[in-house]
Amino acid sequence: MYIFAFISILASVLSLKETKPKFCINCKFFITDNETGRYGRCSLFPKRDGKIPFLVNGIKNEDTFNFCTISRENDDMCGAEAKFYKKKIVKIKEFDF
Repeated sequence: MYIFAFISILASVLSLKETKPKFCINCKFFITDNETGRYGRCSLFPKRDGKIPFLVNGIKNEDTFNFCTISRENDDMCGAEAKFYKKKIVKIKEFDF
């Protein structure tokens, strides 16, 4: 009886894993504003009006992408739960000694 109670309590504690928030600044689709990250853009969601310049010159300007705040506020995009979040892989530079 006590063993069953202990196992059920242990299982409930383990199921309450701490989840880390998914910040856009740590996402591989994040385009930095090179200052604070406050006005970062999401390369996954281009603006609808940004398609024509890209089709003309093939250059993706950062102005053609929505701000991350727009992407996270909109459930059709990434939404508050960060549906399309992919953790950014940080490469470590090798040093020659």
